[in-house]
Amino acid sequence: MRDIETVLFDLGGVLVDWDPRYLYRKIFDDTAEMEKFLNEVCHPHWNFLHDKGALSFKDSIPDLQHRYPHYHDQIAAWNDRWPEMLNGAIARTVGVLEDLKKRNKVRLFALTNWSAETWPHALERFEFLNHFEGILVSGQEKLAKPDPRIFELTCDRFKLNPRETLFIDDSEKNIQQAREMGFITHWFRDPVKLQRDLIEYRLF
Repeated sequence: MRDIETVLFDLGGVLVDWDPRYLYRKIFDDTAEMEKFLNEVCHPHWNFLHDKGALSFKDSIPDLQHRYPHYHDQIAAWNDRWPEMLNGAIARTVGVLEDLKKRNKVRLFALTNWSAETWPHALERFEFLNHFEGILVSGQEKLAKPDPRIFELTCDRFKLNPRETLFIDDSEKNIQQAREMGFITHWFRDPVKLQRDLIEYRLF
């Protein structure tokens, strides 16, 4: 078992419970229509392009409203009411992060696919972000996981050795890419399994 000097966390799905359905369940009465909207209008790849810094809401919202005028208000809500997509912190994973911080055995960083435009909402809301020595935000860098360049940038900026870094993410594609680049990886499913693995890695 390799020694771990650094733990690199993903945020959404690991430490933060984000889902556009938290907002759009308030907007749509029909669940099937909501799912169609989230799969065909404000769909995952459209959201990913914002996380990657390839689209801005200033341009993308009016474009979608022009293409789907009957969803004008629903599309506007993606930007205007974005904080309502945040259900909050995933408390048990935040507890794991706080335990690691208290034990002070490893360096702590985060690497997140997150829009630069909505990132200030996270900084304002989640105090636990202060536990990280550094956070690399995809939208600010105009690169997003699983692009290997964002992992290379993270290592360069924070002086990380992948072979001594545990990367935690809920995306299988991101985990696969990190593993190919030499990172120790944990494909996140729940905080209990994460804590068990950290015990095996002798971090707890």
